[in-house]
Amino acid sequence: MNNETQLRERCREALELTKRHGADEVEIFAQMSHAISADIEKHDLQTSSSQEETMIGIRALVNQQVGFACTNVLDELETTCADAVNLAKASPKDENNVLSEPVPFESLPDLYDPKAESFSVSDAVQQMILMIETADSIDSRLILGGGTFAVNLQTRCIVNTRGIDLAENSSLFTYYALATAKDGAKVSNMAFHFDASHSVDGIDVVPVATRACQDALGSLGAVQGESFVGPVILSPSAVQAVLVNLFAFQLNAKNALRGSSRWGKALGETIAHPSLTVIDNGRMPGGVATESFDREGMPHCELTLIDSGVAAALMHNAYTAVAMNVANTSHSSGSARSTPGISPTNLSIRPGEASKDELIGDIKQGLLVNRFSGSSNPVSGDFSGVAKAAYLIKDGKLDRPVSGTLIAGNVFEALQNLSGMSSETERVFAATLPYLRLEGVSVTAE
Repeated sequence: MNNETQLRERCREALELTKRHGADEVEIFAQMSHAISADIEKHDLQTSSSQEETMIGIRALVNQQVGFACTNVLDELETTCADAVNLAKASPKDENNVLSEPVPFESLPDLYDPKAESFSVSDAVQQMILMIETADSIDSRLILGGGTFAVNLQTRCIVNTRGIDLAENSSLFTYYALATAKDGAKVSNMAFHFDASHSVDGIDVVPVATRACQDALGSLGAVQGESFVGPVILSPSAVQAVLVNLFAFQLNAKNALRGSSRWGKALGETIAHPSLTVIDNGRMPGGVATESFDREGMPHCELTLIDSGVAAALMHNAYTAVAMNVANTSHSSGSARSTPGISPTNLSIRPGEASKDELIGDIKQGLLVNRFSGSSNPVSGDFSGVAKAAYLIKDGKLDRPVSGTLIAGNVFEALQNLSGMSSETERVFAATLPYLRLEGVSVTAE
């Protein structure tokens, strides 16, 4: 019996047990996972691990009251089902508590590679060794200060009393490198690069290690920068750190219901420069977060969140769709350990027409930020922190690497003053992002 069949039978069993204990409606969401990882620290292999787990989450509805319980001890399944019902009976009633109805859709291909089943801890370690060898072959001054190669083989299953009965297998390999360069007393900033693959044949750690190493070498010998207020170009990694969490918060329908999202009240209004279009697509081919269906069994789809600077849509799960009387956008998220939340899947910013070099070429004095280390408040929009692996821009060219440079501003204002985005994009975790040029950013050289 394969994992998918086993998990589906367990889910159906849990559904019947929960109904037997008094639930009006039931949702069972389960995950069976096999995770492998290998880690680099200070240019040396440090840890490797392998673990397996099956987790079953039970959401019980009694008179539109919700209770949730989960377990990874399958011998205690009935007790967990009873707990979910008892919790529901003690919870407040909410007419927006509903379960999703089944919707016809086609499952996505290429999410699972059978070759992944034979991928071992030793194979993961070899990928980390290849990263170290890549760094050594480029320059003896390089150090991989950190890096991880992770494998996640997963079977997800959801069954509910409305008729949803789905299961899906997936394989995902993710890997990143953090590189620094040291030459005597000179130490570079740490450079980061990431990539992922759903298939064994798609794994390629060499470009990731190479890019991180090249960026680290480029920032070796950084000196003090200059203070000014003006244009800053954020790399895809810096865009992810400064903007993506704000997008996820502001475009979350649950936050709109709570009144904590300013964009939730601004649908149809201009919130950014017309060049900005933000799309989320849970069915993106090869996407890190690509899956056929969401946490509640609804088929993923492509959704434009910001369209040419206009707030176009919010991300919804079943609860918020009922509460706001709109269509569910299939953005229910989470694991079998919790009730459904809301989050983006494969979020992307539509690239521009100018290259990164062309964005730089228009700047008399500015800063290129390859990494950002600091805070970005998704409610107020204020951000401040250290510009890492940064370069001062002078007269349309990269002048010199700089260190000890702080940047600060407000994302809501910066998006209104967005002055360019690159044609090049990079994948940073589940997001695909270009370089963005923001105006009016405060740059402070310490």
